[in-house]
Amino acid sequence: MRMLVWAGLAIPMLLACPAPVLAAGGTTGGGGAGITLPSIPIHGMQRHNAIVAVRAEGLKLQAEDGGTLTDAHRAYLQAKLNAVLAGNY
Repeated sequence: MRMLVWAGLAIPMLLACPAPVLAAGGTTGGGGAGITLPSIPIHGMQRHNAIVAVRAEGLKLQAEDGGTLTDAHRAYLQAKLNAVLAGNY
């Protein structure tokens, strides 16, 4: 019974605390100066997406090859990955 009463008291106290709200400027709200939230550079997202695309293509080729990549497909995927890692995406 004590646990239910304690839980009943704790919930209204937690709900009374304001949660930070994301403002249009990329900072948390709540009446203060706010905290600037980190952002991922666009080139980082593009690189990530390119690596994910190479992986997806590799899985597709592996399935087509019967579970093991052929030497030609392995070399092709390695060349694509090397290009992505060099910044060509």
